[in-house]
Amino acid sequence: MVGPVKHPGSSNLTTGADSRLLADLRQAIPAAGVSTDPEVLDRYVADTYWKALAAQAAGAPLGRPDVVVKPRSDEEVAAVVRVANEHRVPVVPWGGGSGTQGASIPIHGGIVIDLTGMDRILEIDEVSMTVTAEAGVNGKRLESELNERGLMLPHYPASVEFATVGGYVAARGSGVLSTRYGKIEDLVISLRVVMPTGDVVDTLPVPRHAVGPDIAPLFIGSEGSLGVITRARLQLAPLPAARRFEVVSFPNVETGVDAVRKSLQSGLRPSVVRLYDEVATRLTLSPVVGSSLPGVSTVLCFEGTAAVVDAERESMLDVVRAGGGKVLDGGLGEIWWNHRYDFYKPPHAPELPAVWGTIDVVATYSRLLPAYHALQEAVAKPYAARGLKLRSHLSHWYPWGAMIYARFVLPDGGPDSVTLHDRIWKDGVAAALGAGAVINDHHGVGLKLAPYMAAQHGAGLDVLRRIKTALDPNDLMNPGKLGL
Repeated sequence: MVGPVKHPGSSNLTTGADSRLLADLRQAIPAAGVSTDPEVLDRYVADTYWKALAAQAAGAPLGRPDVVVKPRSDEEVAAVVRVANEHRVPVVPWGGGSGTQGASIPIHGGIVIDLTGMDRILEIDEVSMTVTAEAGVNGKRLESELNERGLMLPHYPASVEFATVGGYVAARGSGVLSTRYGKIEDLVISLRVVMPTGDVVDTLPVPRHAVGPDIAPLFIGSEGSLGVITRARLQLAPLPAARRFEVVSFPNVETGVDAVRKSLQSGLRPSVVRLYDEVATRLTLSPVVGSSLPGVSTVLCFEGTAAVVDAERESMLDVVRAGGGKVLDGGLGEIWWNHRYDFYKPPHAPELPAVWGTIDVVATYSRLLPAYHALQEAVAKPYAARGLKLRSHLSHWYPWGAMIYARFVLPDGGPDSVTLHDRIWKDGVAAALGAGAVINDHHGVGLKLAPYMAAQHGAGLDVLRRIKTALDPNDLMNPGKLGL
């Protein structure tokens, strides 16, 4: 039987109501797509958020669904949402489970909608350079099929092997080539969304329009709290005719940031700029490329036609040299590209009982370096005696600023590891906000950053809450996330 739903916006379900819920779900979709098997439910208790993994390992998960459904069409998703409304049961969409913020964890139980059964690539329009795909399409599979046609979705997140199209959009994510091609919000043309009422909404399938506000951006980054994204139409790019890498080194973070800023503000658009500080160069980049790199090392990638690549490369390297940078071995950049996902796997990625987290912040250039140094003062120095290492790289650049990917790792937090984890986060977020940064660039909010949304948004959070209440008056769509 389904256990009682512990959510203030829903009734505690009696045994009879549980039976009726299951019966109604099995009417809504084929019975084989509805499961209360404990082994199945246990697959949906954690994403890659450290606290979720630690809680799962301790046998006390942060949340567990009461039932998992696996629909295979928009109509089935809509039917499930209508049943959930009728029974006042929370609904949590699930894609690849690769998120880092706890956004997919069903903290109030209820129904998890596993969207991986909706995995059709519906259309590849080679004339318009667009792809329409269902939410459950795996990122790596999509890339493979596009690459066969000489195309790519220039997104390439670190989670591409596991993430889904719906997850890309719901998390408002970013990929490794974002400096040239943009983030997921720049690639979305239109969406299909099952609303909290069970109604199905299609946003307008054009590059832009002026027929009132565009509602598609409302759902980009909504983490399932405003509806269930079931398909997306996305912009494509041709596979580049040429792609060339360089690795350069700067004396310090300041000179590196200045060189990149000048390059981007002059109109140059490398596809990759990944600037590792001294600690990250030593502990992260060097082991993966198999070479001991000096100072603040930076991976650059240029792509497009051969003429564009040569021109951009020479122009940016001129700026690098003028700023005191040195050009190293471009072959190391090729190694980085071929092993770019190794950073997130053993032995390069931490495992329990280590304590880790990524304080991902974004700022304009005038506040970027103050934010970087504030994180050093708030996290790296105070916790060094505990063995903490803070390794930061700057990526996902804009002409106006950049993000700092500050990853802390403690070999073992001991019995107070959860308290320590939360304290490090609190100190880091306070430092970033105090320096004028925004506390997340592209990983989303979920559970991890929900406590800081009021400090981040101020009165703006009330606007988001009013939207949530208007669209989801029963507060059933992924409750407890986004600070809503």
